[in-house]
Amino acid sequence: MDSTSELQWFRGEIWRSLTHPADFARDLAREHYGLAGVLVAIVSGIALSIGIDLLVLASKRLAVGDFVPRLLIDAGLLGMRLAITAAVIAWIANGAVRLLGRRGGSLDQLFTALTFALVPLLLVPVPALLVIGSSMLEVGLTQTLAFAAIVVLALMLRVLVGVALNIRGILPPLVAVVAFVVVLILSSFVLGDEITRMRFLGYVIAPQVVPSLSATPATGARQDMLGFDLTLPSEWRNASTGVRGEAARFESSHATLVVARAAGAALDTADSYANIVMSGQLVGVHDTWHDRSVERINGMIVVDDRYGGDYEGRQVAWRQFTSVPGVQGLALVYRVVEPADRDAAFAEAASIAATWHIAD
Repeated sequence: MDSTSELQWFRGEIWRSLTHPADFARDLAREHYGLAGVLVAIVSGIALSIGIDLLVLASKRLAVGDFVPRLLIDAGLLGMRLAITAAVIAWIANGAVRLLGRRGGSLDQLFTALTFALVPLLLVPVPALLVIGSSMLEVGLTQTLAFAAIVVLALMLRVLVGVALNIRGILPPLVAVVAFVVVLILSSFVLGDEITRMRFLGYVIAPQVVPSLSATPATGARQDMLGFDLTLPSEWRNASTGVRGEAARFESSHATLVVARAAGAALDTADSYANIVMSGQLVGVHDTWHDRSVERINGMIVVDDRYGGDYEGRQVAWRQFTSVPGVQGLALVYRVVEPADRDAAFAEAASIAATWHIAD
């Protein structure tokens, strides 16, 4: 088979997997796809990454041209991760089949079943490009973004249908169910970050689904800083020292409040940036605990983290509010050591956060 006919065969199988998934699944056990599955996984991962990144940039009304290197790097990494993940999941699923004492579904077939099920992801950039066009024309961005998100969700559901059909095509019914469950569980761990990004994109489209922070705004001195402002009670004083990564620092007799800033967060969702900030706070902390929710503060989608632990024999607690409205992430990090009343301390942190505004 020459290269032209191989390419034609490859295109034909991709199209058949997309438009006739049941027929493709029935023939899966009789065909040999070799490295074609690797290429499909890589390209599908690239398409998924670019599509979601474009949607995130459009939702923040940021120019795509400013982030092309990051788009390409993220796309390449996700493409490789998807191919490796498919191989690992196929290997584990194959082991599960053998543990059940059943035959059928070789490692190569399971890998092909997973990778060709990803073909619908190749279309993810299409609705994203529609949103980018709408953003450039400044016409109906919210409606177009909502439509695009629905299309992307439908494509992801179509991937699940493809996985189910392909696995059923090479395995007996009961074994296929077990293998499908294994694939779902492992995939949710590996692709959890992309799923979360789509969830936060949904919050931008429909912010009304996110509850507002339940706290009475603090009264006192308003602090107008570069790109944001907030109000602190009279007992708090400005203790900013110009430390790298700190937009501001405030202290009281019992607690510290740092406003953490990081450049280049345009493609990060608030939860991923919150994890970065939180991991820095927890260095050297043992017996940690953590609780997270998502809320709205003055129109912003904010990740509200409550966490703490033991540091050198002393109990330390944090309440952290994180938002990434544009190219920068900002986090209000409230810390209290050996709190007499942790709930009261966290309530104070919430009252200050309720006054927080970030400039557009």
